[in-house]
Formats: sequence, structure tokens, C-alpha cells
Amino acid sequence: MNLTTTLLHQIDEIGRTPESQAQLRCALAQELDKAGSYETARQALGALWQGIGVRPALEDFEPRTQAVVLLRVGALSGWLGSAHQVAGAQDAAKDLISESMSLFSALGESGRATEAEIELAWCYWREGCYDEARVTLRHALDGLPDAELELKGIAQVRLAEVERSAARHREALTILLDAAALIKDCESHALKGKFHSTLAGTWESLGVAEKRPDYIDNALIELTAASFHLEQAGHTHYLASVENNLGFSLFRAGRFDEAYDHLEHARRLFVRLKDGVRAAQVDETRARALLAQGCNAEAERIVRAAVKALERGDEQALLAEALITHGIALTRLAKRTPAREAFQRAVAISEQLNDREGAGVALLTIFEELAQDCALEELQALYVRADELLSQTQQPELLSRLRVCARRLIMPPVLAEKPVEFSALKFVHNSEKTASLLQEANAVAHGQGSVLLSGETGTGKDVLARLIHEWSGRGGRFVALNCAALCDTLVESQLFGHKKGSFTDAAEDYAGTALEAEGGTLFLDEIGELSLAHQAKLLRLIDHGEIYPIGSALPVRVNVRIIAATNHDLRQRVSRGLFRADLFYRLNTFHLELPPLRERPEDIPALAEHFIAEARKRYHKQLNFTPESLAAMSRLPLRGNARELRILIERTFITTPEETVITAAAVETVAHRQTNKSNFAAAWSGCSLEEEVRAYERNLIRLALDSAGGSITRAARLLNVTHQGLAYIVNGRHNDLLALRKPTRTRRVSLMRPENKVKSRQGASR
Repeated sequence: MNLTTTLLHQIDEIGRTPESQAQLRCALAQELDKAGSYETARQALGALWQGIGVRPALEDFEPRTQAVVLLRVGALSGWLGSAHQVAGAQDAAKDLISESMSLFSALGESGRATEAEIELAWCYWREGCYDEARVTLRHALDGLPDAELELKGIAQVRLAEVERSAARHREALTILLDAAALIKDCESHALKGKFHSTLAGTWESLGVAEKRPDYIDNALIELTAASFHLEQAGHTHYLASVENNLGFSLFRAGRFDEAYDHLEHARRLFVRLKDGVRAAQVDETRARALLAQGCNAEAERIVRAAVKALERGDEQALLAEALITHGIALTRLAKRTPAREAFQRAVAISEQLNDREGAGVALLTIFEELAQDCALEELQALYVRADELLSQTQQPELLSRLRVCARRLIMPPVLAEKPVEFSALKFVHNSEKTASLLQEANAVAHGQGSVLLSGETGTGKDVLARLIHEWSGRGGRFVALNCAALCDTLVESQLFGHKKGSFTDAAEDYAGTALEAEGGTLFLDEIGELSLAHQAKLLRLIDHGEIYPIGSALPVRVNVRIIAATNHDLRQRVSRGLFRADLFYRLNTFHLELPPLRERPEDIPALAEHFIAEARKRYHKQLNFTPESLAAMSRLPLRGNARELRILIERTFITTPEETVITAAAVETVAHRQTNKSNFAAAWSGCSLEEEVRAYERNLIRLALDSAGGSITRAARLLNVTHQGLAYIVNGRHNDLLALRKPTRTRRVSLMRPENKVKSRQGASR
């Protein structure tokens, strides 16, 4: 910085008056301020300023010098107060800047008064008071002559940033595009960098809201330009902001590894600059990315620290955003009471700031995340308030979320109150293996092809299908059909619909689940149970997007994405002629295998806590599970996976007195038992050694038959018993396993030995 060096030399010149030195120190501080070096700018003021909240001693200065010092001290109070979370810093900054405005106006220096007004508006912006910031900046722009290129450019960029913060992205884009020619004529690399950075953020927000990938491309181009200019300007603070924005854009695009690299870089820069607020903002973005990948515990830890950092300062709008993210993380960890408190704080802060959209988003998130804890009347009240607050929003994403909530309110009570194993917006877990699976599912969600989910019963195929639908951004509904729950004659009607009178009980037209899912996702659970005839009709839907309702002569066009789930080995069923090969390959565009809980035991305590919290609310009963008992649950065999764990916990709550303590020893006993008659409070209840041994024997034989492909002979070898011995045990004690035996192949046995056949032919020839 040549100008900075020159000013330093001038300050040290012998013979300078205190008045002249004060003017030069303020000029140096302003240059450092422009470069984002706020701490160094504070040091440049020397004895003129003793710290935030301390009024500088101005009695010995002329009015103009007083105004210059007040403006510089006020601007730095705002920046440093925000960076260090100093309570009351923005109010102190506004008082000093307002006083400088009055002095400049009295001296007839309208340009300097307008410069102060722009700084005043930025204090309002930091506090989240967007209306006041907008009015102040527009008034400043009206009073600026065209010759003040740089000052006018700063005001327009900041006005666009205010509109972005208020979610008025189209207004921000208009302001920035109008300012483009003016910015191009400016010589300041710092201003150009800020302009391109703000424009990038605006393109990004519009691209996400309007689902325009070309806008996202524009954002990345603008961020590259911003990085170049800020590097030229040596503006580390804004360079860190660009890195944060780039990380956010990449996370929204599903490019998580790249996003984390840029976010980590941004955080290091902000920490080096001692800007705790911006570092906390980066952490909040990291938490959002982790939530999108299903890493809920890590996300909660990071965003909790961010909330604590933001609570120490004045930037209430950022605090409200972080509280919403913290609430989501807590909900997905089944900590629903503190989650509700976080959401309600976000609502209160946003309403206090007159941020209607922020308050609406917080209320909408309460509806989405905590609906299962709310009575219908509370959900209706939440929706009405959110709808009112978001009535002026221009974000399609928020309008889409409102529509989803409205649909949930008007669902038939039977469907609305139907218990689900998981919330549709969370997958409770704590293992890296599951986090990796969720990351892959998130990437798959953004594609268009069919998805096949396979895994044992109770591994969470249903909730993963719902998550893929949510992540996909498809505007239609998620509609599920269990192919195993319907008889073969009803499947076609339920799937493709029927016309009135097409069969005896067809009293009226029925659209069918495929048409109900128009524009959304059709989830076909237990797809392996579908008959070959219905498989052919499903194939037509996938290939041509057409269905034939029963009784209709013409096809109906349907736009749905198919997600299928099975606990069978479909390849094996294809080889046995039970499943169409062409349908299997269509469904297998994306294949996700959900491992059983025994292969990811780290998830079991997290799931247990989730089910315990649900049971406490459902049964209004308090049971005390020790930390050791939760850890011991990781050793449960859980052949039914999450479903079995949930049943064990619910059985415990139903049969156990209030305030019972569940110990690790009880859980260990349940883990070793083979029957399902026990619970965690009465681990030995109904125990019979004979039944336990027989259950263990049955499970071992079943596993051996599975491994042997149903062959009794090969299974006997695995178990180290004779064929006759195993056959006797199966027929005598476990005849339900006979269905697992490989069908025997009928052999044609001749009644004559080969030599007799020869003799017979010879006799015939005589």
C-alpha cells in the first residue's frame, strides 16, 4: 500500500500540529478500513480513540477535524463491534456517525455528510433493520452527484446487499445491473470485488429459488471475478467472504467436498482477522451442509458454537438464521424440546427486527420439523401465521414449502395421524457408514432415473425414499404403495387407477397412486412381490411415462420418478424367472444398499434415544435409561433392525412402572436371549431355557440353509451334522423352515438295469 506508507511518513514528520496529525491518522485509518484491515485501522488512530463505547477527546480540534474523527471512529466501532460481538457497539457507532453527519452538514460538506449516511445505513444492516438501511441508502444516493463514482458505487452495492438480506433478490439484481457500467469506470479493485461478490450471491439466490442452473453458473463466474479483484486490492476480509459464498454455492449444488475446502479456507481467514461473527456465519453454513449429508451430531455441535458466538454481538438477523439451523439439528437428534425453544427464539428475534420473512421461515420450519408433536389446532395456527408473514415473498422455494404444509393440513385424518417409523425429513444415525450412504443418496436425488433401495426389513428404506424425494426438489407429492400389502387383483387398480363401472365394485373413477404422484415420486415398497403381469405394465410407465387405468381405452401421460424397495435379492429372482430382467435393469439405474444395524452399531444408541423420546411423549411416562444401557444396546442382535429396537423400547414403556431405571445388565440379558418375550425392564420375564435353545437352533439352521441355497445336504455340512440328522431336526422341531429347502429335482429311474436292456433288445432280435 503506497498511500499507506506515505501517510505513515507524513504522520511522523516533525513539526506537525495535533490537528494535522489527527487528519492524517483518520486518512490512514480510512485506507486500512477499505482494505478490510480493521484492527490495523484502529491502531492507526493511536491516542485519538480508546476503544468501542469511549467517545474520542475532541475539545482541542476544529469542527471539521471533529467530524472526520467521529466518522472514522464510528465506522470502525461498527466493524469491530460486529467482528468481536461487542454488545451495544452498533448503537454507539450510530451515535458517533450521526454526530459527524450533523457537523459535515453544518460545514456545507454534503459529500462527506453523505459518506457518513452510507456508514450509518450499514450499522442498520448489521442489526438486521433492513427497512431503515434501505431508506437511508436511497436518501444518500439521491444526494450524490454523478462525479462521486466510488461513493455512489459503494452505496449501490450496499443497497443491493440489503435487498438480498431481505430476500428481495430481483430488486438486488436490478440495482447491480444498473450499477455495472458505473463500477466498470471505477479504479478501486476493492469496490469491484465487492460488486462481483454481491452479484454472485444474487445470481445464486435466484438460481436456487427459480431452479435455474444457468444462474448458478453466472454466480460461479462472478465469484471468480470477485476473487481476482479482491486479491489485487489485498482485501483479506472480503476475500474470506467470497470463499464463504463459494462454499455455500457448492454445497447447494451438492458438491460437498469442494464446499468444505472453501468454507474451511474462509473460516481460517476470518479467525486470522479476529472476526468472530463471520467465522460463526461460516460455521452455520458448514452445519447446513452436514445436515444435508445426514451428519446430524456434528452439525449440531458446530452450529451450537456458532449460536453462542452470535449471542455475544448485535447481529440479530444472523443469530435468527443460526437458531433455525440449530433447531433443525436438534430435531433430527430427537431433542425436540430444546429444538422448539430455538425455533421460537428465532421467531421472536425476527419479529423484533420487523423481518416478516425471517419470522415466517422460522414458523414454517416449526411446522415441518415438529408436526408430529403438535395438535391439529396448533398446526393450523402455525400455518396461518407463516402464510400471513410470507404473503409478500418472492421465493418459489418458500411458496412450495407452504403448499406442502397446506397439503398436510387437508389430508384425511387417517392418513395424517398414521404413525411413521421415521420423520420424513430425518434419518437418525451416528455412523460414518450411514453418513456416506446419505451423501450418496443426496447426489442420487438430483438425478432423474429410477432408484432401487435394498436391505433387510427395518433398515429405513421408507425414510430414505422420502429423503430422496425431499432432496430432489420435485414439486409433486411423495406417494407410497406397498406391493405386498395388496392382493394381486387390487394392485393394478391401486397403481394405475380405474374408471367407474369397469368392474363390480368400481362405483366411481379412481386416479391411482401413479397419477396422485404426478410431478413427484412414486415409492413402490416390496417391489419383489409384484406379479410378472403387473411388472410388464410398470415397465411401460417407466419407459414411456404412460399408464392404462382399468376400463380406459386410451393411455394417460404421467410424470413420476420411481423409487422401489425390496428385501429380496432381485438378481436371484431374475435368474429364477420370478422378476423381469428388463424391469430390474430399469429400476437399477441407481442402487443403494442399506446395511443392517449389526453392520453399523454406532447408529443404535442414536436410534434408541430417538425412540425413547417418542415413547415418553406417546405414553406420558418417564423411564431412566442409563448411558451404559444405551451403549449396551449396540450389542443387541436386532435381526429386525430399527423396527425391532422400537418394539423393544415400546414394550418396555408399556409394561414398566414410572421412574424405573434401565441398566446395562438388563440390556445385555436381552441381547443374549433368542425369544422376543422380554423387555429392558424385565429382562428375564418369560424365560425358558428350552425355548431359548430351540430359537437359537432355528436361527442357526435358517442361516445355514440361506448360505447353502436351500440344500439340506450342504447346510448339514456347514453345521457339521449328517443329512439325516438335520432333516430329522427340521421335520421334527422346525417344520416352518421346510419352505427354505431347495426344491428337489425329479429324476426318471429305469426299472431295468442297462444290461437287462441289452438282453431285452437281443431277445427281441431273435
